[in-house]
Amino acid sequence: MIRLSRTSWNNVLIYTVLVLIGLFVVLPEYWQRGEQAAPTQLVPANQALLALHYPAHQVERAGPVWRVQPVALSDAQLQQLVTYWQQGTLAAPSPLNPIQPVLRSEVFSWLAGKPAQQHWQLYQADEQWWLKAVDTDLWFRLTETEAQQIFPTALR
Repeated sequence: MIRLSRTSWNNVLIYTVLVLIGLFVVLPEYWQRGEQAAPTQLVPANQALLALHYPAHQVERAGPVWRVQPVALSDAQLQQLVTYWQQGTLAAPSPLNPIQPVLRSEVFSWLAGKPAQQHWQLYQADEQWWLKAVDTDLWFRLTETEAQQIFPTALR
């Protein structure tokens, strides 16, 4: 056994407690960073998409089929839009926010089992497209193709 004075044992206990507190603070932040690095889905896998409300158009499920009011998309385009929303993923959130973004459009997505809608906004800054998850204040960088799939020109 190690022979230490009472003061030395107190110091050992104090430093041990400080190390444990540091671990309890640092480890959860580290785990959260690891979780955020995973791709984000537009609609979580355990949720069902019910409706998308664009500024001038509503895409809603009517039984087994989807409809858009007022009509702006063909049936094939509408099916591609809904499929992308249900299966599409986004890259990890960007640590940088865009500089002087211009709001181009927005959409509210309604999910089964959620009392409130999710609010998404499409921004353009220079030649880059950005998607903002308003509820969580996260920014995602998009390619032009991804921006077109989420926000078709006919619905903007």
